[in-house]
Amino acid sequence: MQISGSVHANLRAALHSARRLKDGPVHPDTVDHWTRLVEVAKDHLSELDSFTTREMVKDLEREISARRAE
Repeated sequence: MQISGSVHANLRAALHSARRLKDGPVHPDTVDHWTRLVEVAKDHLSELDSFTTREMVKDLEREISARRAE
């Protein structure tokens, strides 16, 4: 997956979208994109050794799980 900008910035944007859309439907492609973003972030966590980034990965994983459960 090719992402523009930093992984941290992309995680922040994805979380913002997930929270903004919390009470509404989210297209499955968006959830798939978030899933791929989490995978990329996990691959780079050693380079992104930041508590904030690790917490954003966990938060986005929870948002993804909630969306898949709907």
